[in-house]
Amino acid sequence: MILRYDKKTRSGTGGLCHRRGPAWKLSIVVLALLLPVWLAAEMVTHKVQKGDTLYSLSKKYQVSIEEIWELNGLTSNNIGVGQVLKIKKAEPVKPDFKTPPVKPAQTETSPSPPPAEPPDHSKLNLPDDYYYTVQAGETAFRIAVNHKLTPSDFLRWNNLPAENPPIKPGDRLIIKDPASFNPAEEKPAEQGATIQAATPAPADTLLLDQVYVVKRKDTLFSIAKAHGTTVDDIKARNNLSSNDISVGQKLWLTGTPPADQASGSTSKVRTDCIMPTNGRVTSEFGMRRGRPHKGIDIANKSGTPIYAVLDGVVVYSGTQRGYGNVVLIEHPNFVMTVYAHNEKNLVNVGDHVSQGQQIARMGSTGNSTGPHLHFEYRVKGTALNPRKVLPL
Repeated sequence: MILRYDKKTRSGTGGLCHRRGPAWKLSIVVLALLLPVWLAAEMVTHKVQKGDTLYSLSKKYQVSIEEIWELNGLTSNNIGVGQVLKIKKAEPVKPDFKTPPVKPAQTETSPSPPPAEPPDHSKLNLPDDYYYTVQAGETAFRIAVNHKLTPSDFLRWNNLPAENPPIKPGDRLIIKDPASFNPAEEKPAEQGATIQAATPAPADTLLLDQVYVVKRKDTLFSIAKAHGTTVDDIKARNNLSSNDISVGQKLWLTGTPPADQASGSTSKVRTDCIMPTNGRVTSEFGMRRGRPHKGIDIANKSGTPIYAVLDGVVVYSGTQRGYGNVVLIEHPNFVMTVYAHNEKNLVNVGDHVSQGQQIARMGSTGNSTGPHLHFEYRVKGTALNPRKVLPL
């Protein structure tokens, strides 16, 4: 077959036609622009910085923690500063350019309902024993701890933010789970009906005689005199090294307290915790200058790393009066650990932290006389001697 070339039309004739025009050029441009979109998902690398966790990286790159584990051959949540991790970017959606999008017909539809807001428990008509009135100088954290609540529950019940909850003296705050309230059990008595007071159950005299809860203005001498015993006997039964006692403290007056409940006992209740920092213990758990010291102090130079003693979730990272910069971590089985007087907190509320992960740097903020870590270990809000859980 013979091809002829026509200068006017710039096309060949003779059974084969080859054209170059605007449509062909546009196709090349579109292909060049869309080619990167059609490529498979890219792999990126991330160099671990201070404060990074697998949880924060999964949120940043919109991938699951399991994907990061699988790509990097990890067997735990532990990652170190400077470690390079491979992370898979989310694959973009390929647009379909063959069929132009059809604009749906305008139809009147009822607006979608707004997202449900969390229940406002403050509007519930709860019994008086569900509330606590804030006193001068109190903080939300301190109220939660004093009532043996986790900060997350306390803040949720009262619709308070995790960062610097705004409370003031006179506020009535919920201190019992509103879900436990059953209005059906609060039915008023029918008109004319006589309400008969329930006969109090006989007191468990053995328990009352055995355990005494210290009240305001109590002394060992007054307790011993009231219960027909001696100061030396109370101190011996409760392993007390001094006459200092605190309000709410339990004292065994007869018998012997369990090994893990004796005031001065340091018998281990768990052995899986690690030390929260390196240094020298400068102040022990117990009474100090007439006031309860609910943790231990470990001193070292400013900037010394502070570590999470167990896996957990950060429920508070901020500043509290007295504690200075403080981090609170919740662990399974109602355990909470407290790390106070930090120079700088390195984690945020909601971070999942691993045992041994650095969470802060040692400092001297709050009521402090020098660089040290004040560490507390609490179970259901009650402070336990850290020597019972730390490898000391």
